Amino acid sequence: MLSKLRLEALSDGLFAIVFTLLVIEIHVPEIHGAVTDALLWQELLHLGPLFVGYFVSFVVLAMFWLSHNFFYAHFVKEINRTLLLLNIVYLSFISLIPFSAHLIGSYPASPLAITVYGVNVLIIGLTNAVILWYARASNEIDTAHIPKRLFLQAQFRSLLTPACTVLGILVAHVSIPLALLLYAFPIVFNIVPGSLNTLERLLRFELGK
Repeated sequence: MLSKLRLEALSDGLFAIVFTLLVIEIHVPEIHGAVTDALLWQELLHLGPLFVGYFVSFVVLAMFWLSHNFFYAHFVKEINRTLLLLNIVYLSFISLIPFSAHLIGSYPASPLAITVYGVNVLIIGLTNAVILWYARASNEIDTAHIPKRLFLQAQFRSLLTPACTVLGILVAHVSIPLALLLYAFPIVFNIVPGSLNTLERLLRFELGK
């Protein structure tokens, strides 16, 4: 039997490195000659898009880490080789987030840069959804202890990210701010406690019924 603890340790370690790399990509401005507050402020303003990419990516990564943590803490008690390999694929695209975040920070007006970032998030979201589906469908992984409603809520969250990201990619050439908003929208339902339950009450429906 493969070790779930080692997988979780590897994943947490990689997430920690990726979180750190996000800010390392933002460098202190180098000003040659006399330094004034006005000049420094101007240089800091030039870093604005990089900070936008940083904060958007930080919360996106936080969403994926929370989802990953909850999945391995509550959904699966053991893993097999297939689930391990799926997790490796998932982590490989998590590792690309600092690159794609720096890309949109460096070229904030480029629809292509926004699209590359969206494709990165889309692949992570799809891999996350496949991992959830595989755990539920596999005969080797016991998920019988998971209530149907909890699984359906997890499934809704896992599919919301790819759906919103696809919409963001489609509108990137029309409105970059809207594309970024769509990329970040699923964060609400993955980070804010009780947000999905609130949505169900407002729309008067309940997953699992």
